[in-house]
Amino acid sequence: MVQELNTEHKQRINLTSHARDILRNDREMFAPHLTSSGFINELLARLVPQEEASITEAINKRRQYIMLRLEKKNFTEQTTEEVCSAFLEPYRESLKEKAVSWPKGTSVIFRLNNQNTELFYDPNWPDAAYYGHKPSKYMKALLEEYASHNLYEREGLFFHEWITLAEAARNTGKLLRIVTMNRKEERYGWDLRVYGILPNEAGLFHYIVGRSVRSGGLKSEESISSFRLSRLKDVRIMSSEYSRSGSLSKAETREIEDRIENNQIQFLVGENEEFIIALTKEGRQFYRQIQYMRPPLSYIDDDGYYHFNCTFYQAFQYFYRFGERAKIIKPELLKNRFLDEYRRAFEHYNKPEE
Repeated sequence: MVQELNTEHKQRINLTSHARDILRNDREMFAPHLTSSGFINELLARLVPQEEASITEAINKRRQYIMLRLEKKNFTEQTTEEVCSAFLEPYRESLKEKAVSWPKGTSVIFRLNNQNTELFYDPNWPDAAYYGHKPSKYMKALLEEYASHNLYEREGLFFHEWITLAEAARNTGKLLRIVTMNRKEERYGWDLRVYGILPNEAGLFHYIVGRSVRSGGLKSEESISSFRLSRLKDVRIMSSEYSRSGSLSKAETREIEDRIENNQIQFLVGENEEFIIALTKEGRQFYRQIQYMRPPLSYIDDDGYYHFNCTFYQAFQYFYRFGERAKIIKPELLKNRFLDEYRRAFEHYNKPEE
């Protein structure tokens, strides 16, 4: 018999310090608008159909995969079932062992929402026997398994629905409507013809890549763009009845691939231009050591200046951390931007404490 939840819906689960740290950091990164309880509830609902801690669901998925592969073997129905069972049994045992193998931690208490109460305290819960009829152990297994993944995988799990929508838009030639928010919390809609969902160079985050324009804009106004998935506010597929095609031509696809080859995924927005940088000895060491977001070097001229061809945003993001180790020679726009940023920082640090 499945345990009953108290009338206040307060749920106690045992989590390792690693899992607690991951949940806290991911809430700040993926859903800062949610409370701690809200994030745990949202995460649990999204993990149930995806993680192997949902043992019955995982076995059913593996069974479908095996049966699909066996269709080509022309076995009898009985032989197919026997072969499938032979493959499934060790997988089932490994899932059962994994489910109860997570280390003990300390108690975490949160309020279970109505949706998850119905989900985890269903009298006909299919995985009840695997977890001793205790939903708290099932929740622990889901969250500990989630915390065992790397950041890129966790982002993919939390935003699985949006990734699926983006892939569906690409595969069906539909336009994707996404919503972003700037630092002033102003929302902007974008119409995107999807090329793909790709990781950045460091393999940490998902980016939706394609050709985009502000909502309602013309196709002729589009530009090659990339949007970090976890910073979006909404994603949906536009009905073909009310929007233009979302398909990319072969020429447009090649153009995007050429841009990706020459720029990092997160810096596809904006046209490339030449940047000339003077680096000190320490600056040259910095350039060799710091590879993340580093623009490709075009050449070093006779004066020892470094020439780069990249977007303004990439040049600013990469060289801003160099401080006195680098000096912008050209363009003036970037040089003045650095002057303004460093001046404001200087004034801030020299302001008397109130």
